[in-house]
Formats: sequence, C-alpha cells, structure tokens
Amino acid sequence: MCKEALPVPENQTSHSSLAGASLTQLGEHWFMRTLTVGARRILWSGLLLLVTAIIAGPAQAQNQELTFSLGGIPGQWRTFQNPGGAAQISADRSFGINYGHRFLSAGIAALYGEIEFAAIPNRIITASNATVAQNYASLYVTPGLRLKLFPSSRFSPWVAAGGGYALYQESAQLSNGQNTTNKFLNRGVFDYGGGLDYRLFRFIGLRGEVRDFFSGNPNLNVALSSSTQHNVVASGGIILRF
Repeated sequence: MCKEALPVPENQTSHSSLAGASLTQLGEHWFMRTLTVGARRILWSGLLLLVTAIIAGPAQAQNQELTFSLGGIPGQWRTFQNPGGAAQISADRSFGINYGHRFLSAGIAALYGEIEFAAIPNRIITASNATVAQNYASLYVTPGLRLKLFPSSRFSPWVAAGGGYALYQESAQLSNGQNTTNKFLNRGVFDYGGGLDYRLFRFIGLRGEVRDFFSGNPNLNVALSSSTQHNVVASGGIILRF
C-alpha cells in the first residue's frame, strides 16, 4: 500500500538550506553587504587600475608588487565637546590590497610608488550619555611613496607615506532607533607607516606592516573634541612580485 509523502514545511526547508551553507559563504555574503555600493565601485575601479598598471608596465623583472593582507584595528575612545561624555569605538578586522611599482633603485635602497586600499567593515559605537550611530564602515584609498632598504635581501624593512580619499558609511539607524539622515561621508586622509618584507621565493614573499590612516572624523552623530581621528591598522599578507 503506497503512502503519500508528507510535504516539508517551508520554514524547515529554509533552516536546512541555511545549515548547509558554509561559514565561508556566509562570511563573504556578510562582508559584501557591509560595504556600500559606492565603496564597492571604488574598490573594483581600484582593482581594475592595478591590473591595467601591471599589464601596461615595463617588462622588467620584479619591478611590481601586489600584496593582499588581513589585519585589524584596535578599539579606541573619542571624547565629546561637552565635558564628561565619550564614545567607545570597537576593534574590527581589516582587508587590504597594495600595488607598488619600483621606479628607482640604488642597491642599498629602492623607491616605490604605491596605491594602498584598506577596508574596515564594521566598527561598533557605544555611548551611555549620547545618541550615536550604531556602527560605521571605512574605506581608504591612498597613493603614496615607499622607501625600502636592502631590497635584494631576504629581509627588507620599509617606510611609506601617502594621502588620498576616505569614505565612511554610518549605520542606517542611531542608537535610539531613529533613522540616520546622512549615511555617507567623504574625507581626506593621510597615511604613513612601516613594515618588513620577507622573501620566500623569487616571486612570492610575506609582509607585516602597521599604518595609520589619519583622517577627518567619521559621522558619529555627536560633536567630538577633536576634528581628526587616527586609524591604526596592523596587518600581514602575501606579496606577489612581477
């Protein structure tokens, strides 16, 4: 005697599909939703510029570097203009891409032009005595110069400095539940820092670095005691040399 198959409830089906999704897929989906449409356009335009520069660059061995890095930014406190008030900004992860082109070499040192991309997707803001944004995301694009010592050695320390564009995206709602009136804020940014490169193979290396993206304030929905903010990012990554 045949029995009819019982229909599976819709909510059970959706829970099963969510359970089947990998943590990697969920993480990628969350990160892409966190970045704004404008930020993603800037990021993809930057990547296209890097690929074009690599293809159009002179055919000289290992004059170009492309670095992919992961890191983080520590939490910090920002004081208000009114005495006694402060907001805490949480730590967060960072994602970075750096393109460098060596245009001058003198044996003991080499000078590179570079473009640094850094994204910080979700810094949470808390304040006990003020209405603030719930969180914000950051994107920094900074062309600059990098001076590397002992470029032919296995270990090569370097310093870098540059300036460019910062994009801040505030959360859709404030801490009291009200909607945000202006989510996007454009700022100028100056970046400086240093690091150490380690040559694994001829075309592959590792990099550890610390950079400070010094910019105007993000929009926290409250007047701060200072008009600028330090955003210190420590990261490590892999270098591809061409």
